[in-house]
Amino acid sequence: MAENIADRIENNLPKFVKENLYADHTFEAIEKISRKYLKENDPDANMKMQRLKNVLGLVSLKDVRIENLAGEIGKRLEIEESDAKAVALILLREVFYPIKNYFPGIGDEIIKLGGELPKSNPKIINEQLLKRDEEIEQMQAEEEKKKRKEMADMIVNSDIESLMFKFPEAGEQIIGSQDSIEVRTMPVKMKPMIKYWIQDYKDKMGYYQHSNLERVQYVCHDTNTRNMNAEERRQLNLILKSCDDKTPLPYSTKWKRIDFPLIEEK
Repeated sequence: MAENIADRIENNLPKFVKENLYADHTFEAIEKISRKYLKENDPDANMKMQRLKNVLGLVSLKDVRIENLAGEIGKRLEIEESDAKAVALILLREVFYPIKNYFPGIGDEIIKLGGELPKSNPKIINEQLLKRDEEIEQMQAEEEKKKRKEMADMIVNSDIESLMFKFPEAGEQIIGSQDSIEVRTMPVKMKPMIKYWIQDYKDKMGYYQHSNLERVQYVCHDTNTRNMNAEERRQLNLILKSCDDKTPLPYSTKWKRIDFPLIEEK
């Protein structure tokens, strides 16, 4: 199977599904199909075998629905429709039916293709069946964990000083492409981080709420902003406005930064 499919099988499928996929009866079914439906002198025989194995993986991952299996087989193995249906029937009866509870509707699909339901499944490992519910519950628990993690990637809207207090990384975000800025109360040049921009702004303009005109004066005419482009000035202005007016800014807890593209200018 292709590497990415194999990785997904290993990481995403319940144990009993993986064991069924790599069981002896699965390889026996593949050999039967190879002997009957793939010509020995076909230069693409090996490639088609790999495609067949890929299909088995994709069905197990439920990327390919069992009702679409015959169509996928015909396309990937380049065989006639009647042969594709026969191959699909072999796979459904001999590979996937042993774990029929994982594939709702598989019995109907077998009958639709003209086959009979297997009367018994001696190759099913009882231990696998006993573990089925446990494996499915574990998979569901992992999915819930993933969702909770995704929920943690949220946008927190607050003024810049509150954000820096709660998320110190917000103050370390770089604004501007220059290597450093001169902060009046710092003995050496500092990286152009938000926290140092605010410090320099207050040192020079005063520790009070500034007007828009004062803010523009700093953003456009200070020596530290001399070489900034329009977008960098916009970002700096938004930071300083939030500092002055407590304007909320969107902070991404995933990327640990102010998400400037989310800010709509008024």
